Amino acid sequence: MSKKIVVITGSPRKKGNSLSMTEAFVEAAAKKGHSIIRFDAAQSNI
Repeated sequence: MSKKIVVITGSPRKKGNSLSMTEAFVEAAAKKGHSIIRFDAAQSNI
């Protein structure tokens, strides 16, 4: 069963541990057929 997943990150470090873990999660979820929307709050002007 495919799911829609929203991933929100807030780390300003582009090569930090948080983003590395996020990338691993997103890749694994995509391989299982889920659709992922990623929102990088630290990179957005909100």
